Amino acid sequence: MNYLNLGKYIGISLLFVSALVYILGDPLLRLISYQGPIISGALLGWYVIHSSTPQDRYIEDQDNEKVPVTSLLLRKRAWLLITIGIALLIPWFTPQVFAISLRDQFFFVVAFLFQVIGGFVIGYVIPSLRFMEKFILYSLGFGADLFFILLLYIDSMLFYISQTVLLNDVIILVYGIKLLEGILFGVYIVKRINAI
Repeated sequence: MNYLNLGKYIGISLLFVSALVYILGDPLLRLISYQGPIISGALLGWYVIHSSTPQDRYIEDQDNEKVPVTSLLLRKRAWLLITIGIALLIPWFTPQVFAISLRDQFFFVVAFLFQVIGGFVIGYVIPSLRFMEKFILYSLGFGADLFFILLLYIDSMLFYISQTVLLNDVIILVYGIKLLEGILFGVYIVKRINAI
């Protein structure tokens, strides 16, 4: 199976679906739809760094994992680039800025684009990280999801959305997105420790 092409097609499909939800959904679904361009951007960033690297330009790192030479060159700046990627994402999640993006068409488009760009930067840099650094990054992401659910609750109060709709949206987030992310990362860990 060609994992590169699979990642590319999933990334493009996810970007298209999340854009539709972002345009047509209620305010909470629009906030949840930010997960789409972030994951899509990350997949496309991962795809770009691997697809642009010839087979003879892969090197085995300290974790016995084959990584592109570019990733090794980026390793010293990896966390700086990840911080920049996160900085592109976070402001659009805050209730004040999110409310502006819903009212103003320009910011409505820019917010979505920043999610794609921030995700792309992170996905491009992820191969530079060692196994434990990837694990730490995922753990931090899991912690951030708890704050995201709190943001959904705050936004539901700001936009007068019923608790039933909020609960439905949280269920979509947990089972439609986060469960799949957890399964994929679990498979990566199991394969990494050579259990399968």
